[in-house]
Amino acid sequence: MMEFLKSIFGDNIIITSYEYPMDTPVYIRDNYNVQLLSWDEHRCALLSPNSNSWRLPSLKKQFVNFCKLSTVPCALYLDRLTAQQRRNLVENRLPFIAESQQVFLPFWGCFFNEKCASVSHIEETMAPGTQLVFLYLYYHTGHNRTMNQTELSKKLRLSKATCSRAIKDLAESGVIEIKNEGTNKWIISRFDKPEFLRKAYSRMKSPVKRVIYVKNEPSGPHLLQSGVKALSSISMVGVKEYDRGIAVSARIASTIPAEYIISKREFEDFGGSVIEVWSYAPELLSDNGRVDDISLLLSLDNDPDERIQMGLDEIREKHGLPVKDYE
Repeated sequence: MMEFLKSIFGDNIIITSYEYPMDTPVYIRDNYNVQLLSWDEHRCALLSPNSNSWRLPSLKKQFVNFCKLSTVPCALYLDRLTAQQRRNLVENRLPFIAESQQVFLPFWGCFFNEKCASVSHIEETMAPGTQLVFLYLYYHTGHNRTMNQTELSKKLRLSKATCSRAIKDLAESGVIEIKNEGTNKWIISRFDKPEFLRKAYSRMKSPVKRVIYVKNEPSGPHLLQSGVKALSSISMVGVKEYDRGIAVSARIASTIPAEYIISKREFEDFGGSVIEVWSYAPELLSDNGRVDDISLLLSLDNDPDERIQMGLDEIREKHGLPVKDYE
């Protein structure tokens, strides 16, 4: 951003650290960062929210309060800005600088680029990578516990782009917030665990992409117990011969030799094993030999068998989800 500001104001413009004005309220100190923008003899305090979950009405009100305390002109410093937000700030004569190359400093100068952030559109269901990120956060973080985006990407073996899209989706849907500290992005769940899951559950879907049938039951560290067989290990549900019982990622499924794979009819006539191919690697969420609770619940959530639904109620109750009505 500094290179862009220098292209407008010249090389003499710099950003340095700055102390909060005396009597700055705690809610501003905790939720905003402040820096000093200097241009020759001119000074401007830049107030930037440390979370991407800010809302315009609160932002405007708190900025006005900050301006009353500052001894130098003030401006907002924002990561993102939609065209509608930009218009509102300009109409209210509130100075700002945005990373999308939007500069409105009436006391110095203005520059607008039409590349504003688009209004967010949250998909009805989560992408597989987003669901994986959410579930990992659910199992490994709690309210006000942070996780670094880079660490998350490495642990889940996701590309930086996929991880970034997942975090953006979850932030825009309101279940997490992102706090920026220099180059680090810290992810914080906005709710305690039961509520955290309830807020997102309606957007989640079964991880099972397809099933394949094999002659014999395979073995290996990446083959986790799943389906009704996994449910039977944690509930009173009895398992039948043809119930699904193994989950693997698409990568592992691609390594199964073609001569081991049989048709559904052959499986029904002569037996074998049913393998669920998942849209994300199930072992990333489990360390106990079976798939994780919530993915298991999602994989069987629409099964019409009442015995299975009653078994799933044990998972629902354990994680604070409503049980199903069987009447």
